[in-house]
Amino acid sequence: MTNRLQGKVAVITGAASGIGAETARRMAAEGARVVLGDVNDAGLESVARETGGIAVHTDVTVEAEVRALIEAALTAHGRLDVLHNNAVMAIPEDSDAVATTDHAWHRTFDVVIMAAAYACRVAIPAMAERGGGSIINTSSLASRHASGRIAYASCKAALETFTLYTAGMFGPQGIRCNAVAPGTVRTEGMERIFTEEQFQQFASGVALGRMGIPRDIADVVVFLASDESSYVSGQVIAINGGGPPAQRW
Repeated sequence: MTNRLQGKVAVITGAASGIGAETARRMAAEGARVVLGDVNDAGLESVARETGGIAVHTDVTVEAEVRALIEAALTAHGRLDVLHNNAVMAIPEDSDAVATTDHAWHRTFDVVIMAAAYACRVAIPAMAERGGGSIINTSSLASRHASGRIAYASCKAALETFTLYTAGMFGPQGIRCNAVAPGTVRTEGMERIFTEEQFQQFASGVALGRMGIPRDIADVVVFLASDESSYVSGQVIAINGGGPPAQRW
């Protein structure tokens, strides 16, 4: 099926690589006009050229920059239909309840929770003005199982609650809000952390016998952005090939 997002305008954060970049490609292939935010300017410009999208340097922890990203979509296209809150950051000092630093806690909260809050402050009124829209948040199955990074897992769990409340509070205005919760996905960032042998070990524990790739997540995000999911809201969709739920990293 093609053109499922024809005429829609989508804003994607964390769009320079990994899940965000693949989501931008898939949305553009389905007819959406994409506006992309990230701090990685080189990667962002590359994805924008590939998708015909607009690149906006965006530090999602800075409210003014998130507002500028949303406003760029509204200025260029006059509407906003889809928001994908996808930015993420792994903090080295994030480990357990004893060792994790204040910086790791605050930085992770800002990137995961405050970034979504900043984006929704601007996006929801714009969507409501046109009768609705779809918000998709990228969570993680680390929110449900010990994964070795307590701040990351805790903030992703909070993002799932944020998703549920947003769906309930703004559903009457035609706004849907869902989250995707991947297991371990083989992205460029993960390839800098793990060896091929470790990836093979991870895959051996997955029911479907392989690691997830960004396309696996992006396809679900596209579904949630499309009218095919018009009666789906307030859901957290696990995407992990049948298990295991999350790896330690």
